[in-house]
Parts: sequence; C-alpha cells; structure tokens
Amino acid sequence: MININFPVLDEPIVIDGATYLVVEDQSLFAHLTKLFYQYDGTSELRLFYKDYKGMKTNEISVISDIFGFDVNQASVLKLIYSDIENQLNDQPEIKTKIEQLANTITTLIGHEILNHDLDLEYDEITILELLKSLGVKVETASDTIYEKMIEILQIFKYLPKKNLLVFINVTSYFNEIELKEITEFVSLLNMDVLFLETTQKTYLNQYVVDTDFYVYQSNMV
Repeated sequence: MININFPVLDEPIVIDGATYLVVEDQSLFAHLTKLFYQYDGTSELRLFYKDYKGMKTNEISVISDIFGFDVNQASVLKLIYSDIENQLNDQPEIKTKIEQLANTITTLIGHEILNHDLDLEYDEITILELLKSLGVKVETASDTIYEKMIEILQIFKYLPKKNLLVFINVTSYFNEIELKEITEFVSLLNMDVLFLETTQKTYLNQYVVDTDFYVYQSNMV
C-alpha cells in the first residue's frame, strides 16, 4: 500500500488497489496533475510507503492518454528486457548456453572485422542487446479503449520497478460495468492504481476534494 499526501489533506490517503481520487477544483486538479508528471519526491506531493519511505521517481508511471500510450516505448521495453534477464539468472544452464552462442557469433564476426580493409572495433553481445535485436516486444491486439486499458494494466503488473500507476482523467471513457470490471481486475492483479479525476461517479468508492477543499469519502463501504 502507498500513501499520498498534499497540503489540503488533513491526513494521507491510502492507495490500495484501484483508488479513485476526485478533485473538483480545476486549479488544484491541474496543479496535482503537474506534480504527478514532475514527481521527484521533493515537492508538496508526497508519495510514501507505510514505513514512511518515499517513492522514487522511477517507481511511478503517469498516463493521461490511454490510446496514445505506446506499450512498446523504449522505457517500457528496457524494463521488460531487464525482467527477462532476471528470469534467466534463475536458469543458469540456459543463460550460459545463450552466452556461449553469443560468444561464438562474436568470434565469427570478429574474424571478418579483423580482415576488413578498415580499422574496425567491436564489442561483446549482451543478452539485452540480443533481445533488442530479436525485436522482442509486447504483442498488441487492442481494438477498443477498454481493451487498451486492460492491456496497460497487464503490462505494468509485470514491470518489477513500477509500484504505482496513475491515470489522469480517464474514467469518462468507460461505462459503469467497464469501470467496475477494471476495478476488480486491478484487485486481481494485486496492483496499486490511482485514478485522479474531476467528476464523481455515483457507483464508485472514491475520495473527494470538493471546491471548498473539504475532503470526504463517497460511497465508501
């Protein structure tokens, strides 16, 4: 569980599973959005664990454009490649075989480079470079914004360094059934996801900061 705090809150809000935070004041909402995108752990927006250890910048991802979000962007693929390499560390025989084959390829190409008319140099092939060369990426097949949302959640579940996913003003894209399914799906994945919104949904449990900066819980059971 992750805690969030900023000046108008009397006490931190716990982000546990799918957590909906409605900020009705436009200026405050815009300011919080900026703080999330620029989060560095030193601003008035505080994100921390139950032991009060602050979240690091690379532990949070912020998304406002679901369809425009590229699940195969370099930063995401880098984390996926790193996760695959960590899996190979638990399978030393397979990792050793891959490294041996990579060394064989390097040796063969090295001979050709030495025989070239130009003075060329080369480096060893790493597992991360092999994954990139093979074009390893996430297979995408989403036709609707709901499917894209589910796809994003599944991907971030398996990115070990990402502990908090923040969506900005996205609930308007989904109907009641879809939002309830998304909430349940986040729970099944055991993820912490914050939805920062401007308007309430009567059928969702949510925290609300109204235009008078009064903070209350709506529909909480």
